[in-house]
Amino acid sequence: MITPAVRILAAALLCLDSVRGAEAHALAQRYDLPLPLGFFLVGAGAAVALSFVALALFQRGDKGRLQGTSRPWLQGAIPRPVVACCKAVGVALLLLILCAGLFGNQSTFKNIVPVAVWVVWWIGLSFVCAFLGNVWILINPWTALFEFAERLARPWRKNLSLRLPYPGWLGAWPACMLFFLLAWFELVAPGRDVPRNIAVALAIYSGLTLAGFACFGRELWCRNVEVFSVVFGLFGRFAPLQVEDNGCRRWSSRPPAVGLLTRTPLDPSMTAFTLLVLGTVTVDGLMETPAWAAVVERLIGGRTPADAAASYMMLQTVLLAAGPLMLALLYLTAIALMGQSPAKRLAGQFVLSLVPIAIAYHLAHYFSMLAIAGQFIIPLASDPFGYGWDLFGTTLYRIDIGLVDARFIWYLAVAAIVTGHIIAVWVSHVTAYSALNIGTARRSQYPMLVLMVSYTMMSLWILAQPIVEPAVR
Repeated sequence: MITPAVRILAAALLCLDSVRGAEAHALAQRYDLPLPLGFFLVGAGAAVALSFVALALFQRGDKGRLQGTSRPWLQGAIPRPVVACCKAVGVALLLLILCAGLFGNQSTFKNIVPVAVWVVWWIGLSFVCAFLGNVWILINPWTALFEFAERLARPWRKNLSLRLPYPGWLGAWPACMLFFLLAWFELVAPGRDVPRNIAVALAIYSGLTLAGFACFGRELWCRNVEVFSVVFGLFGRFAPLQVEDNGCRRWSSRPPAVGLLTRTPLDPSMTAFTLLVLGTVTVDGLMETPAWAAVVERLIGGRTPADAAASYMMLQTVLLAAGPLMLALLYLTAIALMGQSPAKRLAGQFVLSLVPIAIAYHLAHYFSMLAIAGQFIIPLASDPFGYGWDLFGTTLYRIDIGLVDARFIWYLAVAAIVTGHIIAVWVSHVTAYSALNIGTARRSQYPMLVLMVSYTMMSLWILAQPIVEPAVR
């Protein structure tokens, strides 16, 4: 599977004069593990299991724990000039991406659009929202544009939105559909790294979003449909800074991950969205494994190039749909094995414990792309349209493909996956003592523990395939 970020990374390896003969640089060289891979898999699973034992033995169940952890350490209002500056930057960057994609050089490696959208926006901003706070609330260009339009229309109309009734049963299902389309466009669609295609898709999405604001209201649309607000908001629950937009922008600080603790279960649509986020990034990793390559070769090997391309795109689409569905089946099975009811409410309460796993996998899988391919933003900032400009004097910047290597990425993956699952076990443990009777809370966690240990080992196996040597010498 070749993602746009991988294409950009490949360009760094092929196009830079500084890498002649440097086949051992960066991720071109695999890491030879000091121990067999199975040792790492078993050790990671054991670490997650031991964290459950430690919590069960030493952490007292307390139904008041959620109330205590929800109190912010510090809080305050975000100054209006800062908010205005963030809005202006968000709108300016959106306009730059649209103009560069529509009117700039259509080479993937000479136009700022692919790296700006797929690497900096999608990957980089996800990290910022997860590990700092949901800054998307401040820079969302569509909310800024709609607020500006409302100010212009205020002398004639108090509220620009029609405030049409939104069907309650619809929930966040539109966000689920749009997220799947986004994942399909990133991982499967032909021409997904062509600047004009990205810009056209972004222009269509912009029109849909602004129309949704006008029909149903900005807050309701961002909560249920605007996919970036939903996914960054989900990741922002993990962050130590909480950014709120309830009339005036405010911030508050809290311990990491406590934003995932809540007595109010997510509705089924948001439960499905959370599983979809985790399932799609897992599928992305699975598409890079030799096992998937062997399946593809067995099913479509020997066909003509045109038939093979169409068949491969179909296989990717099937896997992209099947992965989240399989994860949902395993998760709902674990919920059913808890032996508590109603299962629908429990599914909505415990699904937030999977968010640290999604963030950990996101970090382990995409960090190398951000570190290496993300450097392209430096020269492209001086020549965003590919016209030969040098606005900031950075067009001659050379990409350092040795910034991270396979050894670093492997140990980052191990640390991220194990830590993410341990935090997930803690979130699930605290949620259990809040949602269930103390006598049954611990026993109810066994199915979730089995799911998390199994997912830990599977995740590391997937991440290891393109990084480590298949066998130890």
